[in-house]
Amino acid sequence: MTPTYHSIAYAGFAVANPVTLDAILALVARTGLTDGASALDIGAGAGGVSIALARTFGLRVQAIERYPDMADMIRDRAGASGVTDRVTVIAEGSATALDRLAPADLIVALGSTEPAGPGIRSATDIFARLASRLASPGWLLWGDLTWKGEPPEPLRQVIGATGDYAAHEGWLAAAESAGLDVISAEIAPDADWDAFFDGADARVRDWLERYPDDPAAASIRQRADLTKATFDFGRPWLSFGLYLFRKR
Repeated sequence: MTPTYHSIAYAGFAVANPVTLDAILALVARTGLTDGASALDIGAGAGGVSIALARTFGLRVQAIERYPDMADMIRDRAGASGVTDRVTVIAEGSATALDRLAPADLIVALGSTEPAGPGIRSATDIFARLASRLASPGWLLWGDLTWKGEPPEPLRQVIGATGDYAAHEGWLAAAESAGLDVISAEIAPDADWDAFFDGADARVRDWLERYPDDPAAASIRQRADLTKATFDFGRPWLSFGLYLFRKR
């Protein structure tokens, strides 16, 4: 399969976002969910979270990932971890998968692009749709970019090309508007941010040095340069929030 920026940058990460797996598992432990409970991991990325939920808590996880190369990575990692009986990879968009697989005891959405479906981009609308696909009671583990302050308009436009993001208080208000109780709300430490973005960039640069003549190299380099420039410039205004919400 043709290599992509994502498949290179995220390979080797337990979580394809600037937050640690330990922080995620600590929040899931607070749900009290046990063996056999159902989870949807939307935008499952490299699959580390799906695998950990299955292995640590015995959850039945549907790993929803629309990019075929990432879906293949999840399958390979699940096989190597011995959890193929508990992790099913769903290679499709979130809109159809949510309707078909709901209700779930837990929905995980960490840095997912349009996790509630195409065109649903406001925090309030996203949480309302995700909450409607949860069992009662049910849990939403949410992680995404947060604005630390009012950003320069060009930065907002670039970041907004892939999603509409809120400040920390905005995510909380949107969850409450959707009828979700806020159980935990944290901002990931700067060290987690740096470890993720620096590590992803280093992996891609190493690949480009080893395979400079690969047909995909030019597009991957372009994506790497844009990503690094965006997040280096945007660092003063951006952080990553991790939240646990409960539907009664």
